[in-house]
Amino acid sequence: IEAQIWKIWMHHENEEVRALMVAASQSMNQSLFGDALLVFSAINQRFPDYAEAWNKLATVTYLLEDYEASIEAIEATLALEPRHFGALSGLGLIYIERNELSKAKQCFERLLLIHPASPNAIQNLQLVEQSLLRNII
Repeated sequence: IEAQIWKIWMHHENEEVRALMVAASQSMNQSLFGDALLVFSAINQRFPDYAEAWNKLATVTYLLEDYEASIEAIEATLALEPRHFGALSGLGLIYIERNELSKAKQCFERLLLIHPASPNAIQNLQLVEQSLLRNII
């Protein structure tokens, strides 16, 4: 089911946009982050209501360690698709990187309400909760 959801999110009615998304995703997977950043940014400017382009922009800016830009793109993603478990996961990871563990915990809990079987969310939530407990003790 998760793969089907990702397929739906990646779909766009514009064939050129679909091709650009695939090409930019391949660039990102090949660590050509600058190329991917340019393409995802261009898609977002032209089609600001396409949630998955915002999510991909969030991913590439995360990989570039530009967490503020990634958070902005995640917020745009979630404004368009509040159930985007990938965006919530990314936001939780950013909060872990920034040592904002309470916020990370909230992200993973929210994610699990949407996708209760997500193994990454379950594992990340457990790690965050353990870290929070160590900080209390």
